[in-house]
Amino acid sequence: MKKIIAMAMVLVVLFSGFALVQAKQDQSKNDKKIDKEYKIHEENGIHDVPGHPNMKVKVFVHKAKGGKPGKPTPTPTKEPDVCELSDENSSSAFVGPMGTILPANWEYTLNLNSVPSSVGSENLKTIVERAFSVFSEDSGVNFTRTKNKTTLNRARYDGKNIIAWGATSAGALATTYTTYYVSSGEVVDVDTIMNNQYPWSWADQAEYSGCAYSDSYDAQNIMTHEFGHWLGLEDFYTEDFVNHTMYGYGAPGEVKKDTLTLGDIAGIKAIYPNVP
Repeated sequence: MKKIIAMAMVLVVLFSGFALVQAKQDQSKNDKKIDKEYKIHEENGIHDVPGHPNMKVKVFVHKAKGGKPGKPTPTPTKEPDVCELSDENSSSAFVGPMGTILPANWEYTLNLNSVPSSVGSENLKTIVERAFSVFSEDSGVNFTRTKNKTTLNRARYDGKNIIAWGATSAGALATTYTTYYVSSGEVVDVDTIMNNQYPWSWADQAEYSGCAYSDSYDAQNIMTHEFGHWLGLEDFYTEDFVNHTMYGYGAPGEVKKDTLTLGDIAGIKAIYPNVP
């Protein structure tokens, strides 16, 4: 009898182990399938979310002004060498919404290991917090960083809302993927992937107001634009939007996207009209 019980226990352990291995293999296959599907969706536009007919994913490709990437730069050792004082109040062309809206409380996850040394992983938390803060008052959305760590650097529908540097489409400084319910426009997942093939830097505006590094793209400048998409703002490419945060091109030595214009603010208030 004892032998029978012992054999049964061994079989249970073996079966459990087999089931666990099978579950991991199935999960791995599913993850690869998701990665492949989102890689296909690296073009501007609205795409289907496989397996979720009630959802869509809107992809925003933030293009580099001037095209090809330069060589990644080392950590800046000098002060920013280009300064531009922009008059945000003069830019009042209305930045229209795309039809999505964030819930009042929204969590995001950072991939600190992906940050270029020229930006500094120790600076990413500050950069992201400042970029979100310019939208908070007019949208009423409360952004909170999770304590979870991630090594993901590719977009997928998993509710983690990651911000990372990784591979994205050619010619893109960054790509944002907004997944939402078609019926209500409520966002359920957003990921922003910064292109690690471009030269990046960060000029702390608390120390170098209005100044940036001329040979690279400022991380906060580009992220602020991307977070406008998180909140539901569209890209605009005509000359009357050139000073807006939501202008669809980014340039080296630029920090004017760090602050919103009257047109950007009007767009946010149109999406979140109940904020005092």
